[in-house]
Amino acid sequence: MQGKAKNIDGTLTPNIWNQVKNAIIEDIKSISDDHTEIVVIPFQHKALDKWSAFATKDGKDSLIRKISNYVLPLFIKQNGKIVPANGKGGTTWTCLYEPLKEVVNKVLSPDKVDILKLMTDGIPDEHQAEYKNLLRHWCQIAEEKDAFGFYIMLTSQAVAGQTVLDTIKPCRFDAINVTDLGGTNVSLQMLTPQHILAFNIREDYGKELTIKYAHSGSGRIQPGYKIHVRSYENSYIEVDEIVELKEDYTVSVKAKYLMSQAEMISKLSVEENEKLFLYSEPAEDMNKLPYAMTRILDTPTTIEMINKPEKTVKFYVR
Repeated sequence: MQGKAKNIDGTLTPNIWNQVKNAIIEDIKSISDDHTEIVVIPFQHKALDKWSAFATKDGKDSLIRKISNYVLPLFIKQNGKIVPANGKGGTTWTCLYEPLKEVVNKVLSPDKVDILKLMTDGIPDEHQAEYKNLLRHWCQIAEEKDAFGFYIMLTSQAVAGQTVLDTIKPCRFDAINVTDLGGTNVSLQMLTPQHILAFNIREDYGKELTIKYAHSGSGRIQPGYKIHVRSYENSYIEVDEIVELKEDYTVSVKAKYLMSQAEMISKLSVEENEKLFLYSEPAEDMNKLPYAMTRILDTPTTIEMINKPEKTVKFYVR
């Protein structure tokens, strides 16, 4: 990112080192949940270092100091020998396979949701076959470890690397082009759909369904952001609607009821709740700036269809 790598046409990539460091720092500052673990891995042909801390004030300050003071090393110690840090001793070069493998093997964990931001100003110089093979297995890896990947393209050289993703089309791995922003905005707005939505057919039949989204990232969502909500196939309701996200990070959608209330009460179990599923995704054109920096995790919202009267408490005052 220091303007030393060559583009396909032989020109040098722009020096965006300071801008990117500042953008990462601002992204770290924006994390409000102090239970979030932040892992930062600088890399060239391999992972050069790894720093981690929880998003407490002390933890974030520690990472910010490391990033602010970081200088890409010219030499590193490898297998007891001092070797060029870039692997060749010449112009810096990029390998995405080695650092991505490092993250998969040593960082991602199935006991939490992980969000990977793979930031690069270039395309892989070597291990391209291994890199493509790893992406081909990413769907399985991401589902097993509950992870979501983002290929953040900082330069036009990196944009050329998007063709690999377009060809393989790995799930849970999106490409984001920030070259139009000068390579200085790498903050992702993440929306996580509400996990469970209780719906009592005796009390809520005919009402709209309201989904709440947990929000992480710096600042607020760009006004006008739209979400496409649709239902998985079932016998009771149908939802297929594009709605605008409200300021409180909710959307309300109208359901088409496929049975009368009396039929639902008759067919649904009283003892065990039927489960239906709603899927949220960015609406059409939300992949363009300024909306492109907002992503929705592809986790469904489970509707618990309750078929019994809600419990009530009565108070008597004498």
